[in-house]
Amino acid sequence: MVLKHFTRNLVALRFTVLGRSYSSGDQSIQTVKMDYAVYKMPHSQLKQPPILLMHGLSASRTNWRRVSRKIAKRGSRPVIAVDARNHGKSAHSPQHTPKHLAADAAAFIKSHKLNRIVALGHSMGGRALMTLALTQPEMVERAIFVDITPGHLPDEILNMSNIFKTMIEVVETIPKKFTLSEGRKFIVPSFIKLVKNDLDLILVIHNLRKTESGDFDWRSNPQAILNGWQETMIDYEKTISGLGPYQGETLLIAALKTKFVTSDNVKIMNRYFPNLRVEYLDSEHKVHMEQPEKFVNLVVDFTKT
Repeated sequence: MVLKHFTRNLVALRFTVLGRSYSSGDQSIQTVKMDYAVYKMPHSQLKQPPILLMHGLSASRTNWRRVSRKIAKRGSRPVIAVDARNHGKSAHSPQHTPKHLAADAAAFIKSHKLNRIVALGHSMGGRALMTLALTQPEMVERAIFVDITPGHLPDEILNMSNIFKTMIEVVETIPKKFTLSEGRKFIVPSFIKLVKNDLDLILVIHNLRKTESGDFDWRSNPQAILNGWQETMIDYEKTISGLGPYQGETLLIAALKTKFVTSDNVKIMNRYFPNLRVEYLDSEHKVHMEQPEKFVNLVVDFTKT
């Protein structure tokens, strides 16, 4: 990885990966453009595999900017935060499953000659990078998964499909004459009962954008997310069933205030990631936002050598 023109000690640069065909088993997956930022310090060890960070559902790499900077500053490795397909500034595609996201990550690694990475994935991004580690273990030096396992998700999360259905419906009702700020205010009543957590509500509302033509649409791609809902959210373990375990060191950072990481789910996780260590933080699902200092310390300690 060669980066030029750093004008500060710590800097984030955005790049794009051109879409390409990537072979996954007997299937050929068309990968998409992935927007990303690199966080690097003068002390960063470029010979060590960098940390490749993938966010959760409806989020983007910008939600991880502060934490990414802190990891790079305190740790020894550069951090590469990506926008997953159908999110942030990355390209939209009708396909949205963990195997497609994993193929995007694998193509990214090959394109930038990274050889190996430390996988760091939250929620949806965690399942994508689980698939990468299980199907392409030679690419993953070690892995960190944040409040996600291959096991059953909480029922309230599975019911989130209604949010994406509403996104599709409500965007057509926003008057074109509205500014972006007015459009965001206009759609709040449609989501206030569906989204219980204020932080999640903000993420949904701020996904709205206004195009150069004056139309409203979404940074995320709700239809694609719904297309892949079964494989991503409900039947994820079926998509990795039969794969051999990933033998690398694995850290699971779990939130105590959610039901994502239950004792049963940890047992399932151990089948696929036998070299597993679990750390619990007093937090809701977005651990990196609610417990940033403790989160950063865990990541830095796990990636020291």
